[in-house]
Amino acid sequence: MQTLRRHDPAGGSFAPVRLAAFGWNRWQTSAVYALTNYRDAVKYVFDKTIEGMNKGLTPDELVEYAALPEKYRSLDYLRPYYGHPDWGVRSIFAGYLGWFDGNPTSLFPLGPREQASRMAELAGGRAALERAMNAASEAGQHQWALQLADHLLRLSPNDRSLMLTKAGLLETMAERTFNVTARNYLRSYALELRTMADLSASEID
Repeated sequence: MQTLRRHDPAGGSFAPVRLAAFGWNRWQTSAVYALTNYRDAVKYVFDKTIEGMNKGLTPDELVEYAALPEKYRSLDYLRPYYGHPDWGVRSIFAGYLGWFDGNPTSLFPLGPREQASRMAELAGGRAALERAMNAASEAGQHQWALQLADHLLRLSPNDRSLMLTKAGLLETMAERTFNVTARNYLRSYALELRTMADLSASEID
């Protein structure tokens, strides 16, 4: 809440210009207006997250529950250039309640490899799961394709083709991602995967 008080326009006088760390600089009149909206948007996300936590919502559910209204999303200077409201919601939850999301199923989950194995079994085998991944990618469902790629890589962590497929998906996501932090990480991880794939190919040669 200290952050909200620091950005309260009623809390004191303003310099003639506000120098922004991420975004455009603003003169006094527009700075007061911008900071008021910034404060109100942060407060909205915080209050809605706490409200949802008290209703027993999980972090994934809270991301939808505490989504910013259009009146804030439509403001250019509140677009997620660097941070992101979704990440803020998850951080608030973790800060207050820790890792447990309240769902008893989460107490003793299956390991990632076992989950991947059972997902492949449900799909009708690894080949079927890979076809589903490719179909999702072709349909533009890149996040779902990435999640399926992760299952496949847990079953075949040294599969060069899968590494390159995931790298391509990450690069596509990066091209369509406005947030610079996310875009940088997506591209960096894709580069790491391509490097690993090249090393895997050289070992085979």
